[in-house]
Amino acid sequence: MGGEESYENADLVGADLRGKDLSGRNFSGANLTRARLSGAKLAGADFSGANLYQCFLDHTDLQGASFENANLEFAVLGAADVSGANFKGANMKRCNLVGTKGHGADLSGVDLYYSRPGNADFEGATFAGANIERAIFRRANLANADLSDTTGQANFENANLEGAKQ
Repeated sequence: MGGEESYENADLVGADLRGKDLSGRNFSGANLTRARLSGAKLAGADFSGANLYQCFLDHTDLQGASFENANLEFAVLGAADVSGANFKGANMKRCNLVGTKGHGADLSGVDLYYSRPGNADFEGATFAGANIERAIFRRANLANADLSDTTGQANFENANLEGAKQ
């Protein structure tokens, strides 16, 4: 980690980290409940197993970050860039993903119950085995996305599903 501070298993409840450059940092297992990271640079950061309940991650650079098995329930990722990020097995129930960019993101097995990825750009993303019950993909770009083995009924009104695997 090159001497950079690690936040592994840290208690960061309600922390204000808006606009900070924390790219590549280790937040695995950390408690970031209600933390504010809006506009932060978090590319390549590791949030595996972290609790990000009601966390603000809007307008953040999360390219290539890992959220494997993390809790993102009620998190706000609006207008964030999660391209290439790993969300395998994450809880993203009721997550705000409006306008999120997630080219090639891996959302395999994610629980997207009642999430809102409207106007989002998930071109080439993988949603294989995800729960999409009541998710709202209105006007989302899901071109070439993998939606195989998803469960539940979602709203795909005016979504681009060209080349999507269903």
